[in-house]
Amino acid sequence: MKTKLIKYRVQKFRSIEDSGWIDTDKVGCLVGTNESGKTNILLALWKLNPANNEPINPLTDYPRKLYHTYSNTDGREIFISPEFEISDQLAKSVADLTGWHFSLMKRVIISRQYNGNYKTQLSKDHITEFQSNELKVIFESTLESLKASSLKEKEAEPIFEDLIKNLDDEIKSIPSNNVLVKEDIDTIILRIQKFLADNYKRKTNINSFYNEYLISVLKKIAKGFEKGGIVLTSEAKTKIRNNIPTFVYYSDYGNLDSEIYLPHVIENFERDNLGEKERAKVRSLKVLFEFVNLSPIQILELGKESLPIRVITRNQYGVVQSEKMEEPEEQDISLESEQKKEREILLQSASSTLTEDFKQWWKQGNYKFRFQADGNHFRIWVSDDKRSEEIELEGRSRGLQWFFSFFLVFLVESKDSHSNCNLLLDEPGLSLHPLAQFDLTAFFNSLSKENQLVYTTHSPFMVNPENLGGVYAMYVGDDGKSVVSPDLRANKKIAEKSIYPIHAAIGITVSDTLLIGCQPVLVEGASDQIYLQLMKTYALSQGKYVNEKELVFIPTGGVRGMSPVIKIITGRDNDLPFVLLDSDSTGKEKRKTLEKGLYKSDLDKIIEVSDLLGEGEYEIEDLVPSEDLARIFAKQYRRVNSEDEFDYLYDSNKPIIDQMEEYADYNGYKLELGWKVELAKEFQKSFDRILNRTDETVKEKWIILIEKLTGK
Repeated sequence: MKTKLIKYRVQKFRSIEDSGWIDTDKVGCLVGTNESGKTNILLALWKLNPANNEPINPLTDYPRKLYHTYSNTDGREIFISPEFEISDQLAKSVADLTGWHFSLMKRVIISRQYNGNYKTQLSKDHITEFQSNELKVIFESTLESLKASSLKEKEAEPIFEDLIKNLDDEIKSIPSNNVLVKEDIDTIILRIQKFLADNYKRKTNINSFYNEYLISVLKKIAKGFEKGGIVLTSEAKTKIRNNIPTFVYYSDYGNLDSEIYLPHVIENFERDNLGEKERAKVRSLKVLFEFVNLSPIQILELGKESLPIRVITRNQYGVVQSEKMEEPEEQDISLESEQKKEREILLQSASSTLTEDFKQWWKQGNYKFRFQADGNHFRIWVSDDKRSEEIELEGRSRGLQWFFSFFLVFLVESKDSHSNCNLLLDEPGLSLHPLAQFDLTAFFNSLSKENQLVYTTHSPFMVNPENLGGVYAMYVGDDGKSVVSPDLRANKKIAEKSIYPIHAAIGITVSDTLLIGCQPVLVEGASDQIYLQLMKTYALSQGKYVNEKELVFIPTGGVRGMSPVIKIITGRDNDLPFVLLDSDSTGKEKRKTLEKGLYKSDLDKIIEVSDLLGEGEYEIEDLVPSEDLARIFAKQYRRVNSEDEFDYLYDSNKPIIDQMEEYADYNGYKLELGWKVELAKEFQKSFDRILNRTDETVKEKWIILIEKLTGK
């Protein structure tokens, strides 16, 4: 795994006073109206580590109404604070420099100040829990080191076997997939020390081995529970800083023109007083010329004409006596020909390379590009397999212009570090047809296999309803400040316009059925949609889901919202959608109503969770591994108001949501409206890891459900 962006926070940057922490995964999306501050979030993140060395400019970046106070800050104020999860390899390298166990080095926050300096710290300067699996790894490593040590030769065989048995017994006593607190670690240390004191008090070699390989490591972990107990060395901070990803930002300000006047380009390359839009254009031009491996000056020089020279003869008083035109010499003409030929070959080569690379990205047509240099002008021509005549880039669609320019910026600025480069796209695809916007979101998903991506939009066609966990809404608050919120319920009037694209995207599933012939499945809420999408993805990976019709899960806002949506979708071709209901009292009542009415002849299209799990008031959440869901829920309330943790108390044989609500009520916790959606989003983030340890019987229920929904 490479260094991964987990979340980020923007403070005092343009219209953003404090965004709060914004979680992100492979693809993040910021949705809101114009002027809501979406671009400012991306710009702040970009300037953490820009691939093109974009400068921090306090005059434009510092909040305008506070600028009169900026001189008092010496530029020390932090404007961006991302949290990263670093790779195991890097964490182990940092652990070697700090002496801490590598698992404690995994999460770091790297902030940047307005003066350009960085601050690097661990996400937590202490720990509140330690994973039992990590402890097991420590003991297993100690056991392997013991077997390879010189103690085998120095000590009698019974003693050596006793040491192996001691470590083996400790390993067996460690519970799997559990969390430990400081008291647990202290108890283990005391138990090992007692074992040594009772049996090998005078054995210096044995005590030295245990102290070096085990006890010192465990004491370090125990110290990590103390506030401020975990620190990074300067060398460790530098190592982490050198391994964070670069960020490539792109907006349509950088779209390339079809005809470029080289003298103006050369002049602008030297200027440092350009505005933001002009700087974006210059940046794209620099990228273009870097791609063709020529500078504008070189292109002008290689195309320089060998013109006739005017020769004037004057007498000693400066009076013109004769004037004639001398043709260029043969060697000058030959040099000119060679230079023009070299330029043409270079441009042809670059054109061919670009055409081939572009085919791998753009799926809306098969395009061919040609670069042409003519005197002071540089042109970009485009043709395709349906229209063979060449047209200037500017004469093609704005969507193609955007994609072409973005493609060049990404290709050149990320260089050979594509896989360690995060993409920030401002309002991508606005000029694309809705179907092409759908394709663009699919393209983003393919890019996210190697590159994390955050983009802004106000188009519902650019919001992926299958990735609601990565969507944040933005709007302008009553005080004029930008607000960033994971709340997708639109329960604030001021946010309604910003939330609309999200709700339209969820409802776009209705449009999906009209546009591309999908199979709609009505579910009660957005959390159900998230879990079911994960189940569908798993079924697809196992070859158990034949994608004849795309399953689209449509949240209806509870059972009361189902009937109106059923009428809308049924109006398409009189084919009733599937309905998936919780097995609580309202779900059962809704089933009876539908069976007596619209679904009288389509009873198989109504599915209850209890159809898969047996009798009980089960909900969608009961179809996923309860231990993982319990652990996620418990993390929110660890050691707060209760000595007992939820993941130790719950009963895996009973509906889990009811137990969560009872636990919260008993301990005085307030479960906010929409808490189930947040729970589902957290589950979605860890799904890849959870899937590896999920019982096969649970996965089999997923397959059965997907087959029911596809009519298999």
